[in-house]
Order: sequence, then C-alpha cells, then structure tokens
Amino acid sequence: MKRTLAVMIAVIFMLTLYIPAAAADMPPLPPDGGFGPPPEGGPGGPGGPGSAGQEFAAFDEIISHAGIYIGSTMDEERQHELSAPAGTDFTGQVTDADSFGGTLSDGRLSGVMLDGNTGSNGIAIDLGSEDEALYLGGPEDNFTVDGKGYNSVIRVDAGQGNNDAGYEAVHGVGVAVNSGTLFIENSFIRSDGPRSTPVYMFSTQSPAATSLVVRSSHLEAHSDEIWMPPFKLLAGGARASLLMTRNNSWFFDSEVISNNWGAISQDSVDAMTYVVNSKGISTEGGYGTYLTYGMRLYGSELYGGQYGVFMCGESDIATENGRAALEDDGAMLHAAEDFVPEERDSVIAAPCNAIVVHNSLPNLDMVAHGLFRDTTLSTRPEDLPAEVTPLAADDAFFLPGVDIIGSGDGCGASYFFLRNLYGSLALIRSMNADLTFDGAETKAENGVLLQSVVTYDPPSASGYLTPEQGSSVPGISAMFLHGSYDGDILHQDYQRPMFITIGEDGTLTGRMVSGTYAAWNDLWSEEHLTAVMEADGHDPAEFQNELWAEDVQTNLIRPEDTAYAGTENHGISLSIASGGTWEVAGDSSLKSLTLDEGAEIVAPEGFKLQIFTGCDSSNDVLFYDESAAEPLADIAAGTYENVVIRLAELPRETAETAETPAPSAEAADAPAESEKASAEGLESAETDPSQTGPQADRVPAGKGALPVVIGCGIIVIAGAAVAAAVRKKKK
Repeated sequence: MKRTLAVMIAVIFMLTLYIPAAAADMPPLPPDGGFGPPPEGGPGGPGGPGSAGQEFAAFDEIISHAGIYIGSTMDEERQHELSAPAGTDFTGQVTDADSFGGTLSDGRLSGVMLDGNTGSNGIAIDLGSEDEALYLGGPEDNFTVDGKGYNSVIRVDAGQGNNDAGYEAVHGVGVAVNSGTLFIENSFIRSDGPRSTPVYMFSTQSPAATSLVVRSSHLEAHSDEIWMPPFKLLAGGARASLLMTRNNSWFFDSEVISNNWGAISQDSVDAMTYVVNSKGISTEGGYGTYLTYGMRLYGSELYGGQYGVFMCGESDIATENGRAALEDDGAMLHAAEDFVPEERDSVIAAPCNAIVVHNSLPNLDMVAHGLFRDTTLSTRPEDLPAEVTPLAADDAFFLPGVDIIGSGDGCGASYFFLRNLYGSLALIRSMNADLTFDGAETKAENGVLLQSVVTYDPPSASGYLTPEQGSSVPGISAMFLHGSYDGDILHQDYQRPMFITIGEDGTLTGRMVSGTYAAWNDLWSEEHLTAVMEADGHDPAEFQNELWAEDVQTNLIRPEDTAYAGTENHGISLSIASGGTWEVAGDSSLKSLTLDEGAEIVAPEGFKLQIFTGCDSSNDVLFYDESAAEPLADIAAGTYENVVIRLAELPRETAETAETPAPSAEAADAPAESEKASAEGLESAETDPSQTGPQADRVPAGKGALPVVIGCGIIVIAGAAVAAAVRKKKK
C-alpha cells in the first residue's frame, strides 16, 4: 500500500510540473480600474439614514441664527459682505476690525473665533456660484484646542432635545454653504446637539452650486441624544459633514469625527468625494461614510461604531494607497501646493460590517460598485482605534422593548437580524453589487468574508424581488485577485444570484453556501430564536409578549415570498481562473462551478473532498441535497451545475503514510493502482447541513494540502494523502 501511494504522489508531482495550463480570460475590472466616474444611471437616491425626503431649511432662517453671514451682491463687481445678523448671541463682536470675529481680505476669512449659545449657527455663505470661492482659516495658529493650534475655531450648539427632521440644519451648523466653493484650512469646527453638523453643503439655487475643500482641519459633531433611524439599524445623533445635492468635496490631511450616526455623509447626486490621508470616524455607533454616488479613498481611514462604508444604491467607491492619489488628477485638483500624499494603505474597519450595500429605492437594476486595493478591511475589535466603542447586536437599542421597525412593537427583530450578520466583512442587503478585492487584507471577526441577506426594510424602500425578477437582475458579483482572503461566503439572499470569481494569484479559504428560501425561514424559527437568545445569556421572557416569535417572523419573513417555495434556487456561481485557488474549509453548495485549466481546489490537511453534481437545489431544502448523486471520481476543466462539496476525514494511517518521502523517478513511471482509502472506525467531518449561518462550525484549514490540479482533463482530490486513483482521460 505504501508503494502504491508513493507512486501516485510521484505521478501527481510530475503532472503538476509538465502539464501546461492555458491562461484564462479574466472578467474585466470596473471602468478605469474602478477609479473612473460612477457607472451610468441614476444615483442611489437622496436621503441617507433618517433623511429621506428631508426638506432643506430656508437659507434665510439659517442666516438668522448665524454669527457671520458672507453673501454676494450683483453690482459692477461681485463683492462679499461680512456682517453679524441682528439678534445673534455670540462671544465678541463680528466686525472686520475685531480679531475674534476675524478679518476678511482677498476672499480669505481668517482668525475667526465663534462660540455660539444654544440655537446658534456659525457662518452662512452664499457666494452665488461654484466659481466664487471663500477661504476660511490660514497657515497661522491663532488658537489652541486640545493642545493643537488652529487658525480659526467655530463652536455651535443646536441644543439638546430637538431631535426631529425639521430641526436639522436650522440650528447647530458650523458652516452652511448655499452656493460657492468653500476652502476650510487649519480650522477647528465643532457642533453639539442632535442633528447638528459642522459643515452643511447644499444649494437651493442649482444642483451644481456648491463645493467643499477641507485641508489640515478638524470637524467634529457630538450629540448626547441617540435615536434609531427606522429600518437602517444604526445609531443616529449627528453627522460631522453633511454633503447634500450635487457637491464635489475634498478632504486632505484632516479628521472628520462624530460620536454617532456618521462622519462623512454624502447624500448627494452626481457628486464625487475625495479623501486623501484623512480619517472619518464615528465613535459610538454609525458609519465612517455614507455614500450615494462616488468616493475615492487614498491612504485614508474610515472607522465606525457599527459600519465602515454604508453604500446606497448606485454608489461607487475605490480605495488605494495614498501615493496613488498622485495619478488621479481629480483627487489632487484642490490639494495645497506643498501637499504630497503619504505612502500608506487605506483602512476600513467597523465591528458590525466594514462594507454595507443597501438600497433605499425600489430600483431593481441598481448596482453598487467597489474596488478595494491596498486596503485593510476588518471587523475585528483590535483593528479599531481606542476612541471607537462598538455598538453590539445585543445593545439595548436592538433588544426587546425598542420599536425601531414600525411593526411588531418591541419584538426584537433587529436583534436577531443583526445577530445573523454581525462581524461579517462585507454585507449586501437586498441589493445588486459588483465588488473587487485586489491585494486587499481582509479580517472578519466572525469568519464571514461576504454575506448577502434579505433586508427587512419596507418594500417601498428596497429592491425586493419576485422569482421572475430575480432571474433578470444583475445580482451580486465579487472578484478576489492578488492575495489571500480568509472567510466564508454566505449567500442568504434567495431572491437574486451571486457570482464569485477567484482570479489571478488569488487564494480564498472558506466555505461557500448557497442559501435557500427554506434556510432563510429556518433562521427565524422559534426554536432557533430561543437558542440564539439563550446562547447570548438573555431570557426569552424579556420579550414580555406571548406572540414574540410570530412578531419577529412577521418582520423577517415576507408572506408573499411563498412564491419561492418549489422554485429553482439562484445560488452562487463560482468561477476559478487559471492561477486561482480555493481552499475549501467546510461543506459548500454552489449553483454552478466553472474551472479553468490551471485552477486549484485545496482540501484541509487530513481531509479529502467529495464533489457531487446534479444535486437538488430547490428553495424547499435547507442545504442542497446530494443524496441521489454519487461523488465524482475525476473531473475536467469545465462547468458543473448544482454542486455540493463535502469534506470527509482521511484515515489516520493514510494521512501519516502520505508524509513519507516522494518516490524515485523510476517508481513514478509505474502504472498507478486504483485503491480506495479506508475510513473504517473514523467519523465523518461533515458539518450539519442546517447550519448555514455565520455561527456554524467551520473545519479549520490546514497547511501542506495537495491541490486539485486541473489540466488535460485530470483532477486529484486530496488533503494530506491521495484518496482516489488517478485516471488519465483521452482528449
């Protein structure tokens, strides 16, 4: 037996060296490598979390609470005016001559110190055109805040307890811009109070009337009051920069910080935001950035108490090392003359999800685009800065007794929904997405690299699908290139297809599970809900409602989706290109598997792979059913439908024998004998088919495993030893 195994190993080794592998055609990257303009089509729609349908505050009302107003007149030449609106209550007189009020000269307002009382705003700006510019701040340090010098300082206070949408951007605005381009340089701007914001960019004149450039500055929003925007599952308070309508924005060497809700909030249409060597942080919940159109992140960091990047609709983000900004004319358009981007990778980290893609409009064809290159993406607590306090799924906001979903009073549906996805690196919520990971470092706290779920936003605000629509939408695509990616891919959104590509020099280690309608519903069974509560140390009696399980199910299972019962599952279509490797870490199910010549599949050490095709993949099963199929003995490059891959443990003797030295070349010439490794007395390594969620047990991937070698119609499926005979097929 030892001689037979040695011969077989030698044959595999020779085939690996001498069988040519044809290069596979790679799916294209996003336009311009992901750094071009967003794809054609409408934007994700106005309205970030909690602001959908928000009406702009009347600019006259904003002016009436401002310490400084800078407007324009249409005389022979456009002139800026500096004045203090009547009735404002600020420290110091705001005049040209007062050093605390600042001086206005040649379009620069510098040396400003504004410290407003409750209900105040800082500066209201209306320059008439994006071509007109105002500079706030300058290189000189006039004031010190937290031990750091700034040219200008603005503090405003919206007042607590005024938490309603109509109050937003009326009080507690550091700088409000109705038209013109604002440059903020070496300045500190802080707002306090719910729905307050240091910088509010909007236009009541035309969609293209405002732009923002922030250099070497600190923007900070703070709210003691936290509220829950309906359906968004996020803690809201105040946003540190609120970019409305069409406004292009740039952040260079700056900090944008909120204690909850959001740091950089782009609620814009047809807009681009460039972030270079800067930080966006939401410390006690919320997101690093909310995105409705385009963002380019170079050598910058985004952190959130819940989410890193919250993408809405047809948004487009690309991230890269800081020095890559030098190749992007748009990114460097408004950089200071002496500014040189630092050569450092970007970071996106948050405890719940580093990336979230969702839809706030019922546009079924919208696709969100993301390219993550030279970027660390993480949901691990150790990768968060000290000032970030993670908001967990079992925080009081989401537990029973809090109604943030509009139905099922206090049923706790949010808790179970978040518990299912908390810690997954990238999350797609009832939306189409096209994500590319190129040389990125990915670290998922719960071991899930990519997860799709059916959102429980109301149908009027999300892209819910029928079985017929699901077969026609673009679906979810993800490509993994040039690097090692660890984590499972869980496709729980039974309503749309998912396409995964492992491309050039890409290695993915994990499970891939195609969820079904039955599997999704099983997550919300009373038995499962009770087990989740008890595992987290909660008593189900906390619900104080005899119908609590039914209330949860009402929110998380849509009755009309019974149309999916008995229909074909969309599932995951996996393609492994030449040079790509999948290290299978647990039982997996695929709608289709396409292998190019030169692709590799690796089993964990001590295990062998069993591949079944033609399995039952209907939405009635919890996990694809391979009971009527036989495992394939060998497989050629090509496409296989309805696939189940199981891990089976190798006999200990076989695994140990495989560690003997390779045979001689003479032995390799001998014909291989067909021999099946015995598993007698050993238990199977199969996982429970019903455990398709993030909390399912994962078989750890080992090192030193032999790959599945695809070439000239030959495949060997093994872990630390060969478990099936090598049979050469004629072409």
